[in-house]
Amino acid sequence: MQYNKGKKVRLGLFILLGTLIFVAFFYLIGSSSKMFSKNITLHTTFAHVSGLRSGDHVRFSGIIVGTVSNLQITTDTSVVVDMSVERRMLRFIRKDSKVEIKPEALIGDKMLVIYSGTKEFEHVKEGDYLEPMGSVHLEDVVYQLSGELRKAETIINNLVDITDKVNQGDGNVGRILNDSSIAMKLDQSADNFVQLTSNLKVLSEQLKDPNSDLGKLVYKDNLTTKMDSILVTLDRVVSNTEVATRDLAKTTAELNTTAMAINSGNGVVNKLLYDSAFADTLGMTISTLNETLIEIDAVATNLQHKKLFGGTKEKK
Repeated sequence: MQYNKGKKVRLGLFILLGTLIFVAFFYLIGSSSKMFSKNITLHTTFAHVSGLRSGDHVRFSGIIVGTVSNLQITTDTSVVVDMSVERRMLRFIRKDSKVEIKPEALIGDKMLVIYSGTKEFEHVKEGDYLEPMGSVHLEDVVYQLSGELRKAETIINNLVDITDKVNQGDGNVGRILNDSSIAMKLDQSADNFVQLTSNLKVLSEQLKDPNSDLGKLVYKDNLTTKMDSILVTLDRVVSNTEVATRDLAKTTAELNTTAMAINSGNGVVNKLLYDSAFADTLGMTISTLNETLIEIDAVATNLQHKKLFGGTKEKK
């Protein structure tokens, strides 16, 4: 009897210890999953949940405030997600808060992240719906990265092709890099540009100096006055030239009229120019007149000689 009694005591102690261990273990598990805390249920809707499962964490400001309690497909483009959130967090979550699906690691479980709202809205209560945010999915990121990598590969291939052509001397860039004559011309152009820059610098310095020739043109008022006077004088010369030109044209027209009158008239000038018989007669008359003048001159000379040397007196 005593042996059986001791055996029952040991069995009872073992059962009691096992029960305490089980309760403690169950309490720890429930505590880590917020099983025994006072929670409320909030809802949100996503077009696709991308690997989100029941039991995944719900975070607010980086702190776990609840878990995903249920997922239910309502339509082919809508999934309702139920969130079990600690009641003590209600004073931080407002009705305009947003919910987003994010990965807890680069590759692994998902989680829901609740973003705080604004003070203009009230705090959430049991059964409220929160608006979802466009979540970034790893598959989409990988797809976009693949597209960008393909573009980068195309760009790299084009760059390799371009560098090969440049090394072979194809195209203008290749000629510039490989043709020494072009390089010499570029050097000469660079020297000319340097010389031009130097000349422009000298010109700028002269323009800044009021005592230089260019500076005097810019800064001296008397030169401007003289140039204005020269321009006025030149204006007058041009005006006089225009008047002289008009007078010359008038004189030319009058001479032309006179010439036409001479050519078409019957006067002496016309006969002198075109009548040969009249010209011969006039020539003979002039010759006769010339001979007569010579004889008269000889007679006058003879008379003067007789008076000077006491010549004979004329008879009455």
